[in-house]
Amino acid sequence: MIFYKKRFGIIALLSILVLAHAGCGKPESESSAQKTATVQPLTKHWEKAIPNQEAPEGLESISASECGECHEQIYREWQASNHAIAWQDRQFQAEWAKDDHLWVCINCHTPLQNQQEFIILGKEDGDYFKPLKRANPNFDPALQEESITCAVCHVRDGAVIGLRGNADEAPHAVVKDSVALSRELCFGCHNVIDVLNPTLVCTFETGEEWKAGPYPQAGRDCISCHMPAIFRPLTADTPARQTRRHTWIGSATPKFPGDKKIVEGYQNGFVVRVFQSQEVYAPGDSAFFTISLMNQNAGHMLPTGDPEHFFTLELRALDAQDNALQDTTFFIGQRWEWWPKAKKLFDNRLQPLEERNYIFAFEIPAGPQKLSFEATVIMNRMTVENAKIMGLLGKYPLNSIVFQQKLPLHLK
Repeated sequence: MIFYKKRFGIIALLSILVLAHAGCGKPESESSAQKTATVQPLTKHWEKAIPNQEAPEGLESISASECGECHEQIYREWQASNHAIAWQDRQFQAEWAKDDHLWVCINCHTPLQNQQEFIILGKEDGDYFKPLKRANPNFDPALQEESITCAVCHVRDGAVIGLRGNADEAPHAVVKDSVALSRELCFGCHNVIDVLNPTLVCTFETGEEWKAGPYPQAGRDCISCHMPAIFRPLTADTPARQTRRHTWIGSATPKFPGDKKIVEGYQNGFVVRVFQSQEVYAPGDSAFFTISLMNQNAGHMLPTGDPEHFFTLELRALDAQDNALQDTTFFIGQRWEWWPKAKKLFDNRLQPLEERNYIFAFEIPAGPQKLSFEATVIMNRMTVENAKIMGLLGKYPLNSIVFQQKLPLHLK
């Protein structure tokens, strides 16, 4: 998502001042002079949609549903992924509406030119909000609803791209191109850093985080983790072979209310360990707990991507009824200031393989009782405040528990 915040009162005041100044004695010839706009071409990869693609020979369309007629298991995996709902995603739609439906955003949520109503030719005076555009005669509304569909990765220049090349049993044209299906394809959307205007920035730096970490030297990349290897047939009537899951495992937070499913193969990026200072406590003892968080399984920072994502580590001492006798919460993420100029204020995310310890202490109260300690790690998509602003509160899952452990305390 792309984020910015408006201060309407300030904007209104500035508008009044500009109007007042406009009437103050400028010569008519100067105020009515027309500037010639300069059209800036699109040069950054995220500014450009994937060019219009025709159906390869042997296929009637480039729809995922047609691919699914033969590649049934892969199609089901794609349907369970966030790629399949990138266009319908409620947070994206809310953010996109807030940003005046800025055209560049859809280049990641519906990347094919076939999926876009307009073709963008350039930017007037380099302004993202002044695109030079024309109607797209090949716009396919049904394909738009498929979001990041099969053809986004696998169809180019009249052929289906694969890792092995053509096969006699394939009913359509196939070409081998391992480079096109490499991590560079992922970086097209997951490594986008741009200032669209002073209060509107796009900051998806997952690719840069991966490059700066230890995983490139270890030979592990986006595909290694987010498309785990699996031995299975590509179609119902072909032999099993080494291939990869098409679920793009990431956050375990569902996208729709009531949806409890977690994509098959999900693995928490964190490894969490809880240690206590002693095995038995007496009234008046200070009980110390150390919670170790290690970014062991992610080749990028945790959390990554959307700058509004954050983790909370909630630590609580509980009585017999699970009421909190003492609690504290730690924040792991980024904080940004959006007005009058977007800038990052704070960032304490965990780097790949970084381990961090958090300490919790409380005094054991007097009297016989049942006590316990609980540690919970929660993945948060956004704050409640921002969910309210965007009209998403109650309509969009804001968080999910990714780790929880409860330890009974043994008392003398």
